[in-house]
Parts: sequence; structure tokens; C-alpha cells
Amino acid sequence: MSEEMKLMFNAIIEEMGRMESRINKRMDERFDKVDQRFDKIEQRLDMMQHEINACKLEAGTLDLLLKKIDQLEKRIEELERRSA
Repeated sequence: MSEEMKLMFNAIIEEMGRMESRINKRMDERFDKVDQRFDKIEQRLDMMQHEINACKLEAGTLDLLLKKIDQLEKRIEELERRSA
């Protein structure tokens, strides 16, 4: 291989290395952006899970209160029947 061919070959190899570095840098930036988006989504999901848990707790509390109201109404009806 002539000296000129070696120089051209080395220049091509160096340019390929620079291109690879630029591509890797861009990919790293894109991965960072995707990671940030996933982090935001994860935070939103966590907030939604807390809200869901709060709603479940409210629903359970309301269910207990409605049962208690039914029990009290039955007791009142029974007391009214006894006193009548």
C-alpha cells in the first residue's frame, strides 16, 4: 500500500471515529431526554396512585357511614314501633 493510500485510509478512519463520537453524543442527549420524560411520567403516576388511594379511602369511609345510618334508622324505627 502506498503512503498516499495509507494517509487516505487513516483520514477516513479518523473521520469515522469523529462521526461515531457525534452520533454517540446525540444518542446520549436523546436518552437523557427520554429518561427525563420517564421520570416525569413516573412522578405523575405516583401522584395519581396517591389520589386513587385517597378515593378508595373516601369510598370505604362513605360505605361505613351509610351502613351506620342504615343501622341507626332501623333502631329508630324499632324504637318508634315499641313506643307506639
